[in-house]
Amino acid sequence: MRVCLLFILLVLSHHFASAQRVGVVLSGGGATALAHVGFLRALEENNIPIDFIAGTSMGSVIAAMYASGYTVDEIQQFVLSEEFARMSDGNLPEDYRYFFRSADPSAAMATIKYSKGTFITNAIPTNLIDPASLDWSLMSSFGAVDQAANYSFDSLYIPFRCIAADVQNKREIIFRNGSLNVALRASSTYPFYLPPRRVNGVLLYDGGIYNNFPVDMLYTEFIPDVIIGCTVSSENPTPKEGDILSQLESMIMFRDVTPTLCEEMIVIKPKGESIGTFEFEKVNEAIELGYKATADSMATILAMVERKVSPVERNEKRTRFRSKIKPVQIEEIFLNGLENSQKYYIRKMIGKKNPIITLEELRKPYFRLFSDVRIKSIFPELKFNSATGNYKLNLDVEKEKDLFISFGGNFSSRSINTGFVGLKYNLFGKTGATLSANSYFGRFYASVKGDVKWDFPGTYPISLNGSFTQSRWDFYRSLATFFDDVKPSFILLNESVGSLGITIPSGNNAKLTATASYAYMFDEYYQTQQFLSVDTADRTNLESFVFRTAWERSTLNRPQWASSGSYMLISAKYLNGMESTIPGTTSAIRDTTNRFHEWWIARFQYSNYFLSKKGFHAGFHLEGVASTMDFLNNYISSTIMAPAFQPIPESRTFFLPQFRAYNYASAGLSAVYSFNRALDLRLDAYSFAAFGRIVPDEFNRASYRTGIEPYYILSSTVVLHSPLGPISVSANYYDQKEDPISVLFNFGYIIFNSSPRD
Repeated sequence: MRVCLLFILLVLSHHFASAQRVGVVLSGGGATALAHVGFLRALEENNIPIDFIAGTSMGSVIAAMYASGYTVDEIQQFVLSEEFARMSDGNLPEDYRYFFRSADPSAAMATIKYSKGTFITNAIPTNLIDPASLDWSLMSSFGAVDQAANYSFDSLYIPFRCIAADVQNKREIIFRNGSLNVALRASSTYPFYLPPRRVNGVLLYDGGIYNNFPVDMLYTEFIPDVIIGCTVSSENPTPKEGDILSQLESMIMFRDVTPTLCEEMIVIKPKGESIGTFEFEKVNEAIELGYKATADSMATILAMVERKVSPVERNEKRTRFRSKIKPVQIEEIFLNGLENSQKYYIRKMIGKKNPIITLEELRKPYFRLFSDVRIKSIFPELKFNSATGNYKLNLDVEKEKDLFISFGGNFSSRSINTGFVGLKYNLFGKTGATLSANSYFGRFYASVKGDVKWDFPGTYPISLNGSFTQSRWDFYRSLATFFDDVKPSFILLNESVGSLGITIPSGNNAKLTATASYAYMFDEYYQTQQFLSVDTADRTNLESFVFRTAWERSTLNRPQWASSGSYMLISAKYLNGMESTIPGTTSAIRDTTNRFHEWWIARFQYSNYFLSKKGFHAGFHLEGVASTMDFLNNYISSTIMAPAFQPIPESRTFFLPQFRAYNYASAGLSAVYSFNRALDLRLDAYSFAAFGRIVPDEFNRASYRTGIEPYYILSSTVVLHSPLGPISVSANYYDQKEDPISVLFNFGYIIFNSSPRD
């Protein structure tokens, strides 16, 4: 009898152990929440079963990947990938930035966008990063998984739940079915970092606003016997002075004491105080913290969980689920949120030729859309068509506002301070047009420009533009202080230019441009720096026609102070025009000159940041000019028209004759160390050699000095890449300059409108 009772007790204990259901819940926490990867690894290594899984924000993304059958190794590989780094930064993939649609660089630092009926409250940007890479990655990672689960989160490899916040009705929203990428995007929409998502007519934000560690939701939804949680959120986050995101987190992120919902419950709390919410570069550190904290508590977990799941069982179940996933073959693309004429424009941009396309085939034209100034955002969602076995792709497209007003410039410790205001108005139909104007205003540089650009979409799009620009550069007007000097200008350059041009793409990262311009350049200058206020300046007018063609390729990560990517320019320019030089009182040549000039100029530039490892970036720069240029009336006017070597921003603010020549070659090296994503220390060294240096003769006419004489530019710079623009402090050395060492503080961009002298 005792033997029978013992046998029955053993059978019942085995039954209850095998019926033991384990639920896992993962908190939000941004970069710190990547500790969940280490947490899951520790559970699997100890054969702990996971029967249900839930999460909020970043915890929901990790939980959804696990619930979709991704292994812990695959999840870790993903969060360590360049794709994940781009997602967290809001950057588009380097190979898919559409350089053809990129705007000409300007000194704009902030932009306000308006449309009819727009007020200042909804013209202010609501997000810090662009979600394009994130949205694509979520769609491509989970779109086919939805089909395998028949759009039910209970039918995934592991039943799954996540939470988003409905701030209008002050409630949490639980996602149980539908598209995973929609649910995850809503759950992880951190306010002001990512734009919110509207789901079923409701605007949703990060689930952490109301429930950052949804233990109660997991228990209510699944009634597990054991709960194992991992949370990186603090009970009472302390706001930090000078850190707006930490202040925002403290105000909106609700924290509550974790309830004990069942006897068998444990909460792992990795100590991630050293990792900021958005410090996604610390992935490895976060994963290790999660693994260690879980390993330290493993004895307690093992005491609670009697049931075990072997790697073989786990992999068999995972394989069964993943085998149901059908490859994504897109048969139709639906566009929502646009007028019919605008849909025509988008379809021409996508250029879908074949009836069925894959995600990889769609990827390049899809990301091209984001470079178009008329498109604000696109959200993709795949839907499976069971009748055909293919997928339909829904694209929710939000049109950009019509009017852009930009402000910027640069503020400097030298008197090269410049303000910038830009206006841009977009027209959007079957074709696209952009009307723009800008103005730079300052004592050193001033310019106004009006531009009309017409974009014709298609597989082989073209862009036509016409512009008028008037510019002035005033060299040596002021001392190296914030205040103006009373000394007259040494060199004053003026130009008025009207241009017509056509641009076509050359692959994804390059474009080919042809431009015809009428340029009237009129320059005033003294033949010597030793002049009096009563002296009159020489004046050279050059009325000319300029034809220029250029092939340009760029993947640089920034318009100024780049640290990754490459840039190449190959250009040819033809100029013919009439020179008229009227001598001033400092000229040894007393006769007025009227002379016809005709010349060709070919230019080559190539920069490449070829090495990037653990925060260190190395690059090189090559540049060369070959021309048939002849001399103008005198040495100064001949030097003014000579192509200039200006490798660093400050060099564009000096008139340096030793770095100007009709034929030259140059080379440089750059070393950049990034302390973090915003702060760089860079060292740059350049060598310049003219093939025939322009020198003055005894009458101050231009002549050549034979031989090759190298000159050097050295620069050391600390750059803070702020949301408004770069803040830099640099010490620069210019060979053969009267004062060779320059120390410059600068906030903003030293960028000018295009010039026929370039």
